[in-house]
Amino acid sequence: MAFCSFTKEDVKSYTTNLDNVFISDYLPEADDQAVKVYIYGLYICQNSAYNLGFSEFCKNLFMEEDTVKDCFRYWEDFDCVSIISDDPFTVKYHALTNSGKPRKFKAGKYDEFNKSLQSLITERMISTNEYTEYFGLMEDYQIKPEALLMICKYCVDIKGPNIGGKYIVAVAKDFALRGITTVDAIEIELSDYFDKSNEIQKILSSLGLRRKADIEDLNYYNKWVKDFGFEMDAVIFVAKATKAKSVLKLDETITELYSGKIFSKNEIQSYLSTKEENIELAKKITRELSVYVQVIKPVLDNYLNPWLALGYDGETLLFLANYCFKKRKRNLDDMDDTVKTLYKKGLISIVDIANYIKRRSKDDEFIKNLLDITGTMRSPNEWDRKNLSNWREWGFSDEMITEAAKISGGRVNPMIYMNTVLSNWKNKGIFTVDDIPAFEGKTATQTNDKARFENERTYTKEELESLISNIDDVDFD
Repeated sequence: MAFCSFTKEDVKSYTTNLDNVFISDYLPEADDQAVKVYIYGLYICQNSAYNLGFSEFCKNLFMEEDTVKDCFRYWEDFDCVSIISDDPFTVKYHALTNSGKPRKFKAGKYDEFNKSLQSLITERMISTNEYTEYFGLMEDYQIKPEALLMICKYCVDIKGPNIGGKYIVAVAKDFALRGITTVDAIEIELSDYFDKSNEIQKILSSLGLRRKADIEDLNYYNKWVKDFGFEMDAVIFVAKATKAKSVLKLDETITELYSGKIFSKNEIQSYLSTKEENIELAKKITRELSVYVQVIKPVLDNYLNPWLALGYDGETLLFLANYCFKKRKRNLDDMDDTVKTLYKKGLISIVDIANYIKRRSKDDEFIKNLLDITGTMRSPNEWDRKNLSNWREWGFSDEMITEAAKISGGRVNPMIYMNTVLSNWKNKGIFTVDDIPAFEGKTATQTNDKARFENERTYTKEELESLISNIDDVDFD
């Protein structure tokens, strides 16, 4: 605020400067409310004694805050003002001499549209600002006037002849953003709506809603029935069973059911009756992982329900949560990865998982023994486990694998060398210790590379290139 200023009473005796360019170029195309807001805002700008907040500004004009904001947005489109902030709502005025011209539309271009629209909206007069918004929609999204009129008529049928322009604009933008801008496309969309409106109306009735179904309801209906695959009677059953009071609340429940792959009425009834138990289970799992969640619902939707849909029960999931905590996988995403990995291996019940862990532990002991035999000082890893699995699939007993370890001791990478030894034995049909040949009077553990591979076929460069060219004909599986 300036060091010196007029009092509010004195300000009233002075003038507010309004550029003639505003009167000549801007005022004719603006409605009375927009003009009122602009001039009063200019008055506040030019008289520092008025330090008004936005709410007081609106009260002084006897206008709703949303209406005032719309008026300022209108002037912002013409570069007369800039909206600096929405919260708190703050506006900066521009000098009109430096501003852009109002958006012009060809005279008479939309005269027929204007008449037709006013004949649909019979209980109020359409303002210049509102018409300008419709013109902008048609220009920006390439919507034909007759196509926009179809949307307007649909909106009037839903909301009545006193419908507000904001609803029409919102619906038209929804259509446009989905690429529905031609008469034919809008006709198909509305036809789909009217075909399904009876079923949608049944859903609304089951929610205790008496309003007419609209396009947004159709979008939800298509999501539930077409995308998710729920039967109509199942949707109504959910609406009644949960006593949902809105379409949005019903959508939350159906999305939750879909995440758990729960579709039939019997499944839904069972799920709803055990929902409180599942909430408690979700809380126990997060506690087991030492994870804090403020809202438990996302845990149900994104983790617990999908796990239950795979066949896991509460006991198994708590066991896995404990396992993940001990293995420092202490978040829900890591546990989700663990569950999915086990599912791919066909391990769902706690008994199968426990047996798998016991087998894995026993295999690790055997691998550690092989590493000790070869003189390798490290712990077993996943690559070792895959090697062991492959060797057993080749038909080798643990005794033969141990013999290969004895032969591989002292090599730079004994485990890789074991692969070579066992592959050679497999191709020569050597599967018992007695079959291991002794070359040059040496035992199997003393056989050198040359002796063990002396009968192995060699290939020329040309032969190898020929093999590579025919690789597509070979199925290694």
